[in-house]
Amino acid sequence: MGTARERYLQALDLFSAEARAGADRLGLPSACTDWSIADVIRHVVGVQAEQGGRALLGGEEPEGQPRQHRDLMAPGGDFEAIDRWEELAARLRSAALDAAEDDFAQLPMATLDLALHAWDIRWAAARVGLAGNLEFPSDLLEWMEEFREHASEEAVRSPGIFMPAVEPPAGATRSERFVAWSGRDPRTGCLPRADSVPVPTDAS
Repeated sequence: MGTARERYLQALDLFSAEARAGADRLGLPSACTDWSIADVIRHVVGVQAEQGGRALLGGEEPEGQPRQHRDLMAPGGDFEAIDRWEELAARLRSAALDAAEDDFAQLPMATLDLALHAWDIRWAAARVGLAGNLEFPSDLLEWMEEFREHASEEAVRSPGIFMPAVEPPAGATRSERFVAWSGRDPRTGCLPRADSVPVPTDAS
């Protein structure tokens, strides 16, 4: 499964690849209810700026009550989201290469968040017939499955984290079974849907 550093970097690169692939369809609905691809990217920028920034970039603990995970959202329009992510990802990648291994003890949820939101972006393309669902890299998926085995259901189902688990379909892949556990419908994106016209946004 590699080290925590290697997993974080792998998830970072996985999300970056899907964000770039989705850059020409930012208004498509993602697998996250009510969020477009651009919204997912803004959310990941917010999460990684806070969590990755604190662990790897010397960021300070936020003042006051911590924001709910779902509320972490970077400002700006759709096209700005890609630029903000690329800039932050470059800083995080550089810092991760030089960080101590102990620094990554703070980042299991941030690592998982990157991987799952990469899946959410791919789902947007799969849902309109432009791609197939994302299959996680095997070593990263092995760690994700181990995380699932030891996760506190109360913690992961808390507001703004995961929705209730759904029943995976017959013949589901390991990746599909994992996203079903995280509350996502793993097969919705396999065929185009009647409501698959992109939602207008400030990017369109």
